[in-house]
Amino acid sequence: MAIHGRRMVASASTANRQHGVVGLIDYAWGAILLIPAVTILTDTHVWDLGAAYPLAASAVFFGLLRAILGLRVFLVLTYVPALFGVLALGADLLRDVNLLEAALIRPDPHEAWPVIQPHAHWIALTAVLLAVPIWVLFRTPSTPTAPGKWPSVTLAAITFAAVTCGAVFHDTVLRAWPLNVISIAAASAIGSDEFTATALPYAPTNPRSASASWGVSRLPGLHPLSETYVLIIGESVRADRLGACGGQKQVAISHQDAIIYCDVTSGSSSTHTSVPLLVSREMPGGAFRVSKDATFMKAFEEAGFHTYWLAVQERGIAWPDANTEIFLTTKKTDRESLLPSLRWVLAQDAPKKMIVVHAYGAHFSYCDRYEPATAAFQADCSKLSELPNDSTLPDFIRAYDNAVAESLRFVDAVISEVGQTRGSSFVMYTADHGENLLDDGRRLFQHALKDPTRWDTTVPAVMWASDEWRASNSARWERLRSHHESAAMHADLVPTLLGSAAIRYVDERQVAIDLGVMSPAAGRTRWVMRRLGEKVDVVQLHQVHPWVEKGAGAGK
Repeated sequence: MAIHGRRMVASASTANRQHGVVGLIDYAWGAILLIPAVTILTDTHVWDLGAAYPLAASAVFFGLLRAILGLRVFLVLTYVPALFGVLALGADLLRDVNLLEAALIRPDPHEAWPVIQPHAHWIALTAVLLAVPIWVLFRTPSTPTAPGKWPSVTLAAITFAAVTCGAVFHDTVLRAWPLNVISIAAASAIGSDEFTATALPYAPTNPRSASASWGVSRLPGLHPLSETYVLIIGESVRADRLGACGGQKQVAISHQDAIIYCDVTSGSSSTHTSVPLLVSREMPGGAFRVSKDATFMKAFEEAGFHTYWLAVQERGIAWPDANTEIFLTTKKTDRESLLPSLRWVLAQDAPKKMIVVHAYGAHFSYCDRYEPATAAFQADCSKLSELPNDSTLPDFIRAYDNAVAESLRFVDAVISEVGQTRGSSFVMYTADHGENLLDDGRRLFQHALKDPTRWDTTVPAVMWASDEWRASNSARWERLRSHHESAAMHADLVPTLLGSAAIRYVDERQVAIDLGVMSPAAGRTRWVMRRLGEKVDVVQLHQVHPWVEKGAGAGK
C-alpha cells in the first residue's frame, strides 16, 4: 500500500512537472509570437489609431488561434511566424534593420543573399532551437491537444472581441502582425489592389492613377525639333566618396563641363521610398510609399514627349508610368546591362524623348559592381563575405570606391551616348541614397536601416547639357553652375529638370525649387523620411553626440 502511495505521489509529481513545462512553453511561445508587434511594428509606422491597437489586434488573433487549435497544433502552425519574430528582433538589435519591411518588399534573392550569408549559421541555429519546444511538447503524453481547457465563455469572448475589433478598426487590424501578411496574400489571390494598399503601404500593387495630370504648359518660344532629357537614378552612392566632393581623385566624372552638386539630401535612406519620392510631387513624411499621383514623366508626356523607363531594378520600386518601359534582369555592371538598351531608345524615331535610367550603381556586394582587373583600388573581395570590422574595413572602402567610380563611368557613358545624338539634350544624375561604412560609434553598415544617417542620405547630383541646349539656355546653365555648392535636396531635381525643358506644371509644394532659377533659401528645412508617416530634419542627422564620435569609418 505504501509503495502504491509513493507511486501515486511520483506520478502526480511527474504530471505537475509536465504541466509546468507545457505552461512555460505556452506562455513563452506567445511572447515570441508578439515580438514583431512589440518591437518592430510599433516603431515602424505612425498608425491611424496608435501603436497599442495593432498590438492588441495581434494578441487577439494569436489568442483566438490558440483557443481554437489547442497547443500542439498551434505551435506547429505558428512556427514560421515565431522564427521570423526572433530573427526580426535580432536584425533590429544587431543590424539596425527592419526585417519585416525587408521581407514584405520582396528583395531580389541575389541582392539579399550577400546580406544574409554572414548570419546564416545563426539563423540555422535559431531555427533548430525554436523546434525544440515543439519536440518536447510532442514527447509529453499528457499535453492536451484540444481546446478543452479553454471554457466556452472565454472562447466566445475572444471571438467577439476579434470580430468587434475587425469591424470597427479594420484599417488598423489589417496592418497588425501577422494579419498584414495574411491580408496581402488574400488580396493578391482575389486581385483587390485597393484592399492590398489598405492592408500594407508596401503592398506589391500599382497605386498610380491613370487619370492623374500635372497640368502642363510649355513656356512660349522656339523649342528645338529634337530634344532629349535623361534622368539617371543611381544606387547607394554617397557624395563624400567623389573626388569633387572630398574623396579620392580617381572617383570622378570625366566630362569636365559637367556640374557636380555635393550636398543633396535624398528623400530617404531606402530605394523603395526614395525613388518614388524623387519622381513625384510628394515630400517625405507621407503615409504611403507610392502615391496615387502620376510621376513627373506624365508632365513630359503632356508636353509632347515620348517617355521611357529603362531599369535593372524591379517595376514595383516606383511603379513608373512611362510610355515605354524596359526592365532588365541582368546584374552585370550598369554599362554592360543598360547601355545597349539605351542606344536602342536613343535610336527611336520620337523627336522628343524623356528617358529615366534606373541603374544598380554601387549596391552591395560592391565587388559585383565593377571589373576588378581595371579597378583603381586593390581590394580583397574575399573579405567582403563577412560583416566589416576594423581590420577588413579598408577593403570594404576600397571596393566601395571602385563601385562608386564605376557608377560615375556609367554616367560618363550615358552622357557620351546622348551627346552623339542630334538636337538639344540635358542629362541629370543622382543616387537614390548613400551608404553607411562604420562611420561613427554606432558601427552602422549599408543603408535602409531603422533610422537614416547623414551618410546614407547625402548624395551627389550631376548635370550636363549639350552645346545646343547651353547655347539656348546660357543664363540657366550659369545659374545651375553658380548654385552647385547649395544645400539641395531630391525634391529640387524634378523641378529643375522640368524647368530645363521649359515645362510649367502644377505643384503645391512650396519648399521645392528649380535650381536653374534660384538658390535654396538659407536655413531651409530639408526633410528625410524616417518611416512612413514620419520625417526628420536633416540637421538632426548631422548632430554628433559624444557616444557617436568614436567612429573609425570612411568619413574619417
